[in-house]
Amino acid sequence: MHAISQSAVWIKEPSADAGVVIVTSAALPKYMIDQLHVAIDDWDQVAYLAVKQSRALMLDWLRVGPSPEQACDARQLLRGVCKSSFLLDVEVGTVPGLTWLGSVCGHSLRVVDLGTVASTHAAMDRQVEAVLLATRSLAKSVLQERYVI
Repeated sequence: MHAISQSAVWIKEPSADAGVVIVTSAALPKYMIDQLHVAIDDWDQVAYLAVKQSRALMLDWLRVGPSPEQACDARQLLRGVCKSSFLLDVEVGTVPGLTWLGSVCGHSLRVVDLGTVASTHAAMDRQVEAVLLATRSLAKSVLQERYVI
């Protein structure tokens, strides 16, 4: 894990080839975070950002305003992510907490709504698989767009 902000941490930093950034709350069970990390570890097209303090991160971004020259944690976190990459927002609960991240640098954003976090490892594995299914689909579309003539 690579901390770049008090509000978020890169579980897997984006490479130049990253077409998808999985974005979750750091409050997800450690088991799910670890399972996602293991599943994407050797996949250069996918990065993983865990947000610890969504509200603080958003308020910092709103305080700075739309000027790209102004420094804020959210912009610094996403500045290394290719503009054509997707953010895959993994939401749990009833109130979306991370969807605003797509507006920070203009990235396309897709949402996977897991509902309530599962309570057993088997059920968490199914939720992780749902995230990976969406990730594969987005990565495939990015690769097709970038490399199909």
